[in-house]
Amino acid sequence: MSIIDFHCDTLTMLKYTRDSFEKNNHMVDLERLEKGQVRVQCCAAFVPTGKFPAGERDARSMEEFLEIQKIWEQVLERYPDRLLPVRTVEEMERCFREEKTGLLLTIEDGGVCGQELSNVRKVFDLGVRLITLTWNYENGFAYPNGSEGGLKPLGIEAVEEMNRLGILVDVSHLSDDGFWDVQKHSRRPFLASHSNARAVTGHQRNLTDEMVRAVAQSGGIIGLNFAPAFLGEDERSRVSDMVRHVLHIRALGGADVLALGSDFDGIRGTLEIDGPDKFVLLWEALKKAGLSETELDKMWHGNGERILREVL
Repeated sequence: MSIIDFHCDTLTMLKYTRDSFEKNNHMVDLERLEKGQVRVQCCAAFVPTGKFPAGERDARSMEEFLEIQKIWEQVLERYPDRLLPVRTVEEMERCFREEKTGLLLTIEDGGVCGQELSNVRKVFDLGVRLITLTWNYENGFAYPNGSEGGLKPLGIEAVEEMNRLGILVDVSHLSDDGFWDVQKHSRRPFLASHSNARAVTGHQRNLTDEMVRAVAQSGGIIGLNFAPAFLGEDERSRVSDMVRHVLHIRALGGADVLALGSDFDGIRGTLEIDGPDKFVLLWEALKKAGLSETELDKMWHGNGERILREVL
């Protein structure tokens, strides 16, 4: 039951708490990753760039990213027998072959790159292999969910550069217009790392039916988000609501679009699944709802392996 999870905010949490990655009181730590058989955990450097004054935004955003990137390096250095970086297909495959946990560094809010296309290459060289183009603020790349406007000229160039370098293009948090601009300009499969179905729960961060189909047609994936507001109507994150979203997405895009994007350590509320050691609860519920072992294997890791092989 190997797992690839496409989004958590744990490294960013550790920036503020300085807790141990091996064992802590957050949602994700090394012990729970190992218990859950997580082979690749995508770890976000979450930098909400809009919080900085305009004149200082670019420099301070990059500075904050570099602090989190350093934590990623330090965690890998501290547990070399248990953790691996994931920057290449070979490194990903080694995680499965040696049954170790891989940490894939991501950026949540491409505004970290400021107004300089060269910064996309800079963060690539520092290990980043997935960029969520926006968070909830406008940045140099694009406009966020709930806004009018799509990719800016720099954003189009950034998508093309990410395609060239081998960085996954992530449309979670992006405006609807921005989504369709990515669909138009990306030459490689793209993903929504932590989003659900808007037809099931009408949150603007979720994907419309047409978007679900478009991600599937690109060869991309949709990582199921465990946040209560994206699953249902209250502050409870229920497995039963997760099943509803998965069945809807599967009906539209097929089993090849399914993936996991828990958003652990970035979500709040009462969570039935509050860590990677409990992914099994969703597996059991989806199996009961009619998904085959083959479909579950695709959602748990197979589809993630495929897109990483195609893009990295």
